[in-house]
Formats: sequence, C-alpha cells, structure tokens
Amino acid sequence: MAEPDVQKLDLSKAAQLHSEILRLCNENDLSGIGAIDEELNLVFEAGMRLRSEGMKALERGLEGFNQAEVGAGLQVFYNLGELRSTVDDFINKYKSQGVKSVSFALDMKAISGGGGGFGGPGGIQRSGTPQNGSGGKAKEALWQRMGSCMDQLHSVVVAIWHLQRVLSKKRDPFTHVLLLDEVMQVSCSCCHFCYLLMLKGSVC
Repeated sequence: MAEPDVQKLDLSKAAQLHSEILRLCNENDLSGIGAIDEELNLVFEAGMRLRSEGMKALERGLEGFNQAEVGAGLQVFYNLGELRSTVDDFINKYKSQGVKSVSFALDMKAISGGGGGFGGPGGIQRSGTPQNGSGGKAKEALWQRMGSCMDQLHSVVVAIWHLQRVLSKKRDPFTHVLLLDEVMQVSCSCCHFCYLLMLKGSVC
C-alpha cells in the first residue's frame, strides 16, 4: 500500500482519527487479538509520523511567524491529546536557550581571557569584577556579549509571544475550546511563565 502524500494529508483530521482508533481499542479492550495488534502497530507508526509532521509545521510557523502553520501544528497535538506537553516542551526549550545566553554573556572568567587570569593583571578579582589592567577590554567584551544576548532573548520572547498569540485566538473547530485554556491551568501568560523560568535558571 502506497504511503499518503504528506502535503495532501489533512494532519488534524488524521490526528483526530488516530485518537479515536486508540480510544475505541482501549474502551473495548481489544489488545491481544492478533489481527488487531498487527493493525495497531501501523496505527502507532502513523502516530509517530503525525507528531513529526505536526512538529515541523509548528516549528516552521514559529520561525516564520506564520499563524496558520502554528495553528495547524497546535491542532494536531490537541487532537492527539498532547497539546499541553508539547507547549511545555517548547517553553522549556526556549527557557534553556535564554538561560544559556545569559550565562554565556555574564561569564566573566571567559571575558577576562581564561581560567589562568584570576587574581593577577588582566584577570578578574574574586568579587567577579575586572581588575584595572583589563577593565576596558573586559567592559567592551561584556557589552558585545550583552548585545548578542539581548538579540537572542528578543528572539526567544517573540517566539513565545507568537505561540501565545495563536493559542489565545485559536479554538477547536468542533468543541470550540480555546487552546490557551487547555494549556494554562493558572492565570499566567506563556511569556510571563517563560520569563520566570529564565530568571530562576539564571540565578541558580
């Protein structure tokens, strides 16, 4: 049997069908029947492919600020029953990127020129501030790193804001549930949540 063309496949409908098949099998306890188990293996493989294509659509949409693609990707994971975990994974990925950017920008040991510079000319005092001999270069290097860090943090926050914007607008076409309500259990925006995670990670 030829595989369907992914470009022509309605991913959200396929995800809904996938979930319904698994739900029926679980409700009727059909496991252990040889013929059904063989078909279920194909269903599981289709599920993995749906997740892969849904993730590609979501990533393309976030990178290109394409609300339609972001919405299509989110709908796939909503239909699979995995919307919240998927959004959590994205939030944590961006949080990790933000923490790494801040940590790199404020790595005074690297700015001073390496580990051998502590306590001597051109090194860093134990308080973490550049000594007089290297103050100018250290400040210049620090500002360069901070500039790069701000650019990266801007990209992270814009991506999270874009994700939240689509979540706050898109509703499931059948239940009319707002996708943001499925993701956030408390009154806290994705951007605020990501900011808190980055702040916590930076000070740890």
